[in-house]
Amino acid sequence: MAYAEKRGNKWRVRYVRPDGSTASQSGFDTKQAALHWGEEQEAGIRRHRWNDPRDGAALLADWVELWWAGQDLEATTEAKYRYLIDHHIVPAFGNRPVSTFTSPEEVVAWEKRTRTNGFSHRTAADARSLLGTILGDAKERGMVASNVAVKRRGRGRKRTRRTIAVRGPEKVWATSLQALLLAERCALLSGRDDDFVLIVLAAYTGMRWGEVHGLERPACRLDRIQIDWQLRELAGRLEMVPPKDDSHRPVDLPPFLAALVSDQSTRTRGRCACQGRTPECGGRGQFLFLSPDGGHHRRSNYARRIFQPAGDGRYPGGTRQAGKRILVEATGWPGVPIPPWPDAVAGQPFVPPRGKGIRVVDEDASPAVWLPLVEGLTPHGLRHSHKTWMLEDGIPEVLQAERLGHTVPGIRGVYSHISDGMRDELKAKLQRRWEQSLAQRLRFGAASPVPLLNRLLEAAQAKGTARGHLASA
Repeated sequence: MAYAEKRGNKWRVRYVRPDGSTASQSGFDTKQAALHWGEEQEAGIRRHRWNDPRDGAALLADWVELWWAGQDLEATTEAKYRYLIDHHIVPAFGNRPVSTFTSPEEVVAWEKRTRTNGFSHRTAADARSLLGTILGDAKERGMVASNVAVKRRGRGRKRTRRTIAVRGPEKVWATSLQALLLAERCALLSGRDDDFVLIVLAAYTGMRWGEVHGLERPACRLDRIQIDWQLRELAGRLEMVPPKDDSHRPVDLPPFLAALVSDQSTRTRGRCACQGRTPECGGRGQFLFLSPDGGHHRRSNYARRIFQPAGDGRYPGGTRQAGKRILVEATGWPGVPIPPWPDAVAGQPFVPPRGKGIRVVDEDASPAVWLPLVEGLTPHGLRHSHKTWMLEDGIPEVLQAERLGHTVPGIRGVYSHISDGMRDELKAKLQRRWEQSLAQRLRFGAASPVPLLNRLLEAAQAKGTARGHLASA
């Protein structure tokens, strides 16, 4: 029978192995914890499911590789875990026997040291969380007495925890008008209507960025999109894979968006520039959104050249300097982007640059710069935007979850179902949002340099004029 004894500030438990010899394990904070662990060992011995805790003499690096072989992870999660293991966990603890992890304070100090060495709070927290998972599985095998990497609830500075929770670019979201203006700016920067449709689609469906770029014609079905694939970018390679967490789902389209998607499907070439008769990416060659050269948009390139400048009003800068403002011809709102000029120097006359490849802008063109539209917004922030819109419009939780590829937890999810009436209400409210944003955009000017938006504004203006005539008749 297991019994516990005091050893300094800790407790040690003794129990009998299958061969009759006595074994012990130290490092417990309380007598009860020590006895509980020892009794679990003896229960495992009786059930013939016991692993000798002496395996804890193995180095953490060796245990990690054994643990890794038994994991079944999404490719993106696998890449993230591998990075944390190779760059943080093994360099810090790889040569330590697993059984020597007895001090929570040591893990706390390591997490803090990771932050002060220039890594983000999120990276440090993720590394500690993964170490906790690894040690948790080691504990189940009896290799270590307790999991010292698990963060106890309520510990740590509340200010730090709150800062991590609320800060970060993914929390920035856009109103429906801001989404429309963002789409217009993106189309102006690229010179293509495709980018206008791409941004509007992402904002009004909440689709993940890879799901938008992996969208092909067969998935577009009148007033809905069926999401079964996404274009995933991992380690420089693009491939078509099922959506995250196998979140296959339909996404209902309001009338205006169904028309935009149908038009985009009709006028795009669809076949990507991937090599081979069968595209390397694994698609069927019927993509709705491709780059001008027929390739797939790379997340970082698109963010740097199109999305970020449109939202922030400036091109991304370096680590020590701010990016250049977007210079535009302001003869018509919101202005047409032109190549950036060099910065003016205080006290020296400024002469507009001239030369090969530099567009000449006369004084009548009234050069101006874009102000920030939604500073810090990311493509993922459009999902936050869509979720916020649905909350504002009172859409049922179960339909919100389906649309974003999530599930409703617990008993609420078991007894919640989506009706046709819910879908119709959602489409009607999204349609109303769109029409309101067009009406707000008309206040800035009845025309747009983006051909597609210009046609939409003309139609909206004509519709509003017709309503005015009917009201006065």
